Parts: sequence; C-alpha cells; structure tokens
Amino acid sequence: MKLVLKFFVITLVLIVIIACQQIKNVTHTLSNFSAPRFKIENITEFKLAGIPLATKSSINDFSPIDAVKLGQEVARNRLPASFIINIAVKNPNTGVGGSKPIPVTLKKMDWVLFIDGVQTISGKLNKEFQYPANNTIGYLPLEVSLDLFEFFGNRGYEGLINLALYLGGVRSDPSKIVIEAVPTFSTPFGDYQSPKIRINSDSFN
Repeated sequence: MKLVLKFFVITLVLIVIIACQQIKNVTHTLSNFSAPRFKIENITEFKLAGIPLATKSSINDFSPIDAVKLGQEVARNRLPASFIINIAVKNPNTGVGGSKPIPVTLKKMDWVLFIDGVQTISGKLNKEFQYPANNTIGYLPLEVSLDLFEFFGNRGYEGLINLALYLGGVRSDPSKIVIEAVPTFSTPFGDYQSPKIRINSDSFN
C-alpha cells in the first residue's frame, strides 16, 4: 500500500512539474506575441461609374462616350467608384530570439476609410486570411465601393475625375488613402483583438 501511495505521489509531482513548464512556455510565448503589421501596397481595379482607369492619366484620355457617362452621373449628384486596396501584412512572430513561432489568422476587421484626409465609408471584413510565422509578406485585398460625389462633390467635375485618376489611374498613388482598423486575430492560444491602428502607404504599422 505504501509503495502504491509513493508511486502515486511521484507521478502527481511529475504531472505538476510538466504542467507548470507548459504554462511557463505558453506565458513566455504570449508575452512575446506581437500583432501583425499592415501597410498599403497599392490600389488596383479602380473603376469609375464602371469605367476602368488603369490606362488613363488625364481627363483627355476618356472617350466621348465615357465623358458623357461621367457627366451624366455627376449631374445626378453621384459618382460610383470601386477598387481594391491591396494591404501588405507582416507577421513578426517568426521565432527569432528564442521565442516560439506563432502563425496567425486574420479573423475579422472593422475599418474606416479616409481619402485625402476625409472620412468616408466604414465596413467589416469577415473573411479569414492566414499569415504563417515566417519572413514572407502576406496580403489582404480590401474591396471598396463608394460614391465619390457624396464626399467630394464640392470639388466639381474635374476635381472628382482628377482625384479618381490620382488613386486609380496610370500613376496610381495610394498616399491619399488611410485606413483606421481594429483587426481580430486567431492564434493557437485564442483570439487577440488589436488596438485601433492606422494603415497607410508609408510604413508597416
């Protein structure tokens, strides 16, 4: 009986030691966890009232038919635009420095879009994207549709067209785009909601 009790105590002690070590490892990993970082890479597939802008650099590049269509839309106090904001995503939890590599999945993201300093639309991304724990950069294609006239109608016809060309034309420049976002990530240790971040084209944030 004493031998059985002794064996039981030793086994229990070993289980406690192993459990404590596992908890210590998890705690260490969590303390070293860093939220993935984002940067706007470019803008693609920009369409203005259904007209692709990728090959256009000025108002003069629109055909007469397209110019009439755009003029009619503006006359109706609207100018629908759609495009994709391609966001580069970097997972810094690569295991460098002795910490454990942590793959993450972007589970959802609430976002607000700013164009040229003006707050426009907001949305919720519910599609999941996976980012492995290595040095490769992943991507997040954010599909956007909005009425440019609603937010920039005071700029007039030429101002609206020039803004659209700046964003999605031949010399597309994403520097006028900023996204405020609250992403939620799924990790091997549970969900992690990041504080609000500002995503721009200057650097990873």
